[in-house]
Amino acid sequence: MPKLHKIGQGVAVALLTTSILSGCSQIIKTGANVALSFSENHIVPPILGMDDAEMVCNSGNALTPAIMSTKDMGADPTRMAVLLYSGAGMCAENQALEAELRYLRAAKMGQVTEAQDARIEQKRWAGIAAERQYAGYQLFANRWEAKYKYKLGDSCPTMRNDLDQTVYLLGMVSGLQAMTNDINSGGAINVPKDIAGIVERGMACLDNEKFWGAPMATRAVIWTLLPGAGDGKPEPYATMKESMQIGEKKGVRLAHALYAVAAQASGDDAKLRDAFRSYAAASTEDKPANPQFRLIDKMAGLMVRGIADRYWTENTGVRAGDEGLTTFWDDKQEDSSLDELFDGGSGAEAPAENQPAE
Repeated sequence: MPKLHKIGQGVAVALLTTSILSGCSQIIKTGANVALSFSENHIVPPILGMDDAEMVCNSGNALTPAIMSTKDMGADPTRMAVLLYSGAGMCAENQALEAELRYLRAAKMGQVTEAQDARIEQKRWAGIAAERQYAGYQLFANRWEAKYKYKLGDSCPTMRNDLDQTVYLLGMVSGLQAMTNDINSGGAINVPKDIAGIVERGMACLDNEKFWGAPMATRAVIWTLLPGAGDGKPEPYATMKESMQIGEKKGVRLAHALYAVAAQASGDDAKLRDAFRSYAAASTEDKPANPQFRLIDKMAGLMVRGIADRYWTENTGVRAGDEGLTTFWDDKQEDSSLDELFDGGSGAEAPAENQPAE
């Protein structure tokens, strides 16, 4: 009997301990979900309304590990994490761009070793950007497929919540960016190439008017990049132009940035310069950004500026200046006084012709 009594006591202690730990676990999970819900409702909207993309990018670097730690507590950090991974990816993209500009300058000056080093640095940062963006995309894709019981890209979930729809957009764009940066890195992360097709089909689930023309602009970019993707679809550049009009009206110029991406990939100077000028015309002081989505508008502007810096550096060795989106190095000078300076038959040389011979 004493032995059975001790066994009974042991079982009782084990059950009590399990009950207490389970209770603590439930309390931790509840607390983490409450904290995340508060953040989503009261912190995410002000972040989306910020126009300091650099600060958000650094916040993504700093806060993503803390937010992701709530997953081990049983909470769902997806909506916050997708935004933060997007910001952290932008930081790495900026570093990759700076390295690429260094490479272009060095190559132009014949500095072989410097160019090689810059290219290695660029690939490393592109790999980091791809890794972060792909992590955000995977988190989004897995959660949405589990939550809405559907296969991403095959059908559309019924998202009644505006935040869910915004996260859906950001998650899709992150997947496309991850694929592009992985290509730039030399395939360091092995991001699946079928993401482009998934994004093209999945973007049809969003209201193009509500989301500033970005869904159709994204699809149109893919039509220009992915062989066969545009078969039976509207003309891609006309679609982008229509979406840009919506974006300009809504105060979020993401469609303009996507047009610049497509124009850059096409290698068509006329399209690229049109993209720069279109963005500049849509971003004047009398066309302010949507106060709810200043961050996305700012990120779009940084995309355009980065493409312009690359274009200018390739051709001149320096990045785009303040007027670099509207005026280019080979534009014909219309100032007649400048023409006279270089005219051998007039201007400054005329008095010399009238001097008496010695």
